[in-house]
Amino acid sequence: MPRKTTTLLFAPTDQYVQAQIVELTPQLAEQRIHGEWWTDPQLLDQFDPTPIDRHWNWNEIAIEHRGKLLASEKVAIITGDQAVQGAMMISDEPVPSVLSPGDSALLIELLFTAPRNRPLLRRDGSSYFLGVGTALLTWGASLSQAKGCEGRVLLDGSPEYIRWYEKRGLKKLDAEPIVFEGVRYKPMELSAVAARRLLKDAD
Repeated sequence: MPRKTTTLLFAPTDQYVQAQIVELTPQLAEQRIHGEWWTDPQLLDQFDPTPIDRHWNWNEIAIEHRGKLLASEKVAIITGDQAVQGAMMISDEPVPSVLSPGDSALLIELLFTAPRNRPLLRRDGSSYFLGVGTALLTWGASLSQAKGCEGRVLLDGSPEYIRWYEKRGLKKLDAEPIVFEGVRYKPMELSAVAARRLLKDAD
């Protein structure tokens, strides 16, 4: 996939910096996520509760929908020092839209900013790079448009990020939460109208 340039806010200096959205290759995941995310000296020694992605292997995860494995893309957002500031996995194959019956959407399975960017995981409790999740979500809406899904994306939102997703236009669906490892994830969808608004805001 071609690189896409975006901007992130570096909170310590209140300055915007350029970043790139690139393919998350197995090598990049191994070196820059598995090898760096959770060993950053800026992080707390212990987490309570343990972040749900603490022990995930980004090279082994896949998207399953109704018993079928979907072709997918994994992307990362990197800064000039080549550090991975966030990553996402999204389907290449469409799935049925819930908000717009008869239409299709892409399915986001994972969307995470690096632990160093999560204030609750940091020793100083401060923000670091801001805008990572929004940049990845916007890229996903753009991919959805390119795949003929008009920007629609589906995902299961973790409880602490429901409001974050709602602020970016996703709506909670009238469906039972998905329970995984004791966490209840709420199905949500970004409509075509909300996707256009999100993409316009990113211009």
